[in-house]
Amino acid sequence: MSKASSRLEFLGQLAGGLAHEIKNPLSTIKLTLQLLDEDMQKEDSPTAQRARRKIEVLLREVKHLDDIVQEFLHFARGHDLKLARTDLYRLIVELFEFLGDEARRRNIRIHFDADGKLDDLVLDPTLIRQALMNLLKNAFDALDEKGGGEVVVRARVKGDLLGLEVLDTGCGIAESNMDRMFRPYFTTKKNGTGMGLAMVRRIVEEHGGQITFESEAGKGTRFIILLPADPEKRGSLKSMVAVDEAPGEQP
Repeated sequence: MSKASSRLEFLGQLAGGLAHEIKNPLSTIKLTLQLLDEDMQKEDSPTAQRARRKIEVLLREVKHLDDIVQEFLHFARGHDLKLARTDLYRLIVELFEFLGDEARRRNIRIHFDADGKLDDLVLDPTLIRQALMNLLKNAFDALDEKGGGEVVVRARVKGDLLGLEVLDTGCGIAESNMDRMFRPYFTTKKNGTGMGLAMVRRIVEEHGGQITFESEAGKGTRFIILLPADPEKRGSLKSMVAVDEAPGEQP
C-alpha cells in the first residue's frame, strides 16, 4: 500500500470515529427534543405553541447536522468500486422516471439524448446513479429562480471513452463562485450540506475520469463528465477531450 493510500485509509478511520462521536450526542438531542414536543402537545397555551415551533426549528437543525456528518463520512472514506457491466441507457431512463413527478411539479422539462452503445459499460452503477442524481437535483434547484425550465442529459460513447453531460437553463453560477464549486462544504443553498458536487467529483475520479463545467449567470450551466468506458482500456485523460469536441448547444 502506498503512503497516499495509507494516509487516506487513516483519514477514513479518523472520520468514522469522529462521525460516531458526533452522531451519538445528536441522537440524544433529537430524542430529547421529540419527548419535549410530546409534552408540549398536552398543553394548548400560547407559551406551549411557541415552544413547539422552537422545537421544530431545533429538530430541523439537528437533521441538517446529521446530514453533514453522514456526507462527510461518505466523502472521507471513499468508495470501493463495485464495477459491473452496466446498461447506462436503462439507468438514466429509470432515473428520469423516478424524477418525473418532481419535474412536472416544478415545471421542469427533462430530456435524454443518447448516442453510441450504452448497454455494456463497465461502471459502478450505484455510484454513477448517485452522481447523476446529485447533478440533476442541482439543476432542478437552479431552475427554481426562473419558475421552471429545461434539463438535458447527454450520454455518448466514442471508442473506449464515455461522455456525460448535464445541462440546465437555470440561474447559472456566479463568476465569484466558479473556483469553489467542487470544494467540500461550499454551498449557495440555504439547507445544503456543500458535499454534493465534491462527492460527484470523487466518484468520477474514482472511475478514472474527470469533471468540468461551463456556466453563465442567468443562462444556465453544463457539467461535463469524461470516463473510460472500460477501466481495462483506460488511457490518458487527454485523449478524452476528443469526446467533447462537438458537445452541442445549450438547451
